[in-house]
Amino acid sequence: MAVNLFGYGATSPWSQVRPETLADQAGLVSAVAAQAGEPVILIGHSLGGAVALEAAFLMGDRLRGVIAFEPILFSLLKTHGPAEAFVEIQDIASRFRVFGADRKWDEAGEMFVDYWSGAGSWSSMSEERKAGLRVVLPNVVDEWDAVIDPGRALTDWGRIAAPVHVMRAADTRRPTHAIAGLLANTHRHWCLHEVPAGGHMAPVARPDLVNLLLGGILAELSGAART
Repeated sequence: MAVNLFGYGATSPWSQVRPETLADQAGLVSAVAAQAGEPVILIGHSLGGAVALEAAFLMGDRLRGVIAFEPILFSLLKTHGPAEAFVEIQDIASRFRVFGADRKWDEAGEMFVDYWSGAGSWSSMSEERKAGLRVVLPNVVDEWDAVIDPGRALTDWGRIAAPVHVMRAADTRRPTHAIAGLLANTHRHWCLHEVPAGGHMAPVARPDLVNLLLGGILAELSGAART
């Protein structure tokens, strides 16, 4: 069951009456998961990974496990460091917001896509793909609020009752690499998995690596549920 967060698919954009939070997005996930009729496994990448972890607090015994690939809980870096990793992502967020305020979506898209996927990624895209991204890039302005402004304390995430698996790529960006390490080192009962290549966009760039690992984790969580 795939969930469209605010501003994607047929889900309406964020209202902008107040800053968006992870809890707002997690409410969408919890509502969709309730339709399953049985405990579910939440899987998310990037913002989706952060939302999946937040949704885990809402779901109680409806949750079988969580798999988060590089959840972008950037607020943790502000509190726990490394400082240079937070400065790096804060700079990206600030520049994106400036472009967004001026409605310069091509400039915003190039900076954003090239940061996560490598230099030249935007320019190598087809015009059709760029057009699709221009439509959803305004959502990112609100999403920065949800992941950079203060959120749950690092220790609070350990209260998720179900098994949690955090995934990252060895060659990812410094901020997301650090967040995965912070979470796993703080919550020793969580599992940290690393794929050797693909960067932050490894679920798209290297599905051969990510899906193989993901399949093993899913089998483990499903087996644990049956026993």
